[in-house]
Amino acid sequence: MKIIIIIVIIGLFGTVAFNSLSEKDLGTPTIESVQGVELYGYENCVLLDVRTLNEHRAKSIPNTPIIPIQELESRINELSKYKDKKIVVYCRSGNRSKRGTDILNSHGFDAVNLAGGMNKWKGAVISGE
Repeated sequence: MKIIIIIVIIGLFGTVAFNSLSEKDLGTPTIESVQGVELYGYENCVLLDVRTLNEHRAKSIPNTPIIPIQELESRINELSKYKDKKIVVYCRSGNRSKRGTDILNSHGFDAVNLAGGMNKWKGAVISGE
C-alpha cells in the first residue's frame, strides 16, 4: 500500500512540474528589469512603449518609440524596420506589454515583455510634464 501511495505522489509531482514547465515554454517571453537595462542601447535591440502618449511624455525610457496598445495591431507596419531586432515591450506594470508582446510575436517579431514595466525599471528615464 505504501508503494502505491509513493507512486501516486511521485506521479502528481511529476505532472505538476511538467505542467509548470509547459506553461512557461508556451507563455509570453518575459525578461526582468535588470536584463532590460543590459539590453538598452544595444544596436540589435529596441524598447517599445505601449502606454498612452500622456504616460510616455510624463516618464519614459529615453529614445523609445511609442505605439499605444490599442493601436498596435493597426500600426504594426510601422515596426517593420525592427523585424531583425529584439523588441523589449514595456508599459506601466507589464500587463499591456504582455499583450503587446503576444501581438508582435504573432506577426513574426522577436519580442519580449518587460516584467513590471516602468514600475520596476532601474535604468535611465526622462520625465516631462
